[in-house]
Amino acid sequence: MPNTTLLDEEGSRLFGLYEASSVKEFTAARQLLYPSHRLLYPEYMTLLGDLQATRRECNDKRLAVEAHRTKVRELDCVE
Repeated sequence: MPNTTLLDEEGSRLFGLYEASSVKEFTAARQLLYPSHRLLYPEYMTLLGDLQATRRECNDKRLAVEAHRTKVRELDCVE
């Protein structure tokens, strides 16, 4: 029988990482949409690249959370 406490802790840890990356994504999008000053093209492209990288990171974290939840559901069905 799997140790469900460890699984729950891992799920909480993964969800915390996802939440942190989601906040970073929101902040990056906000900087791009509502700049504090007029953006020159190179600045815009830098912010856009940062947003894209942050979105990829956030998506990876979301997929890790989903994979963990699927694993937990599968283990619950086995019991």
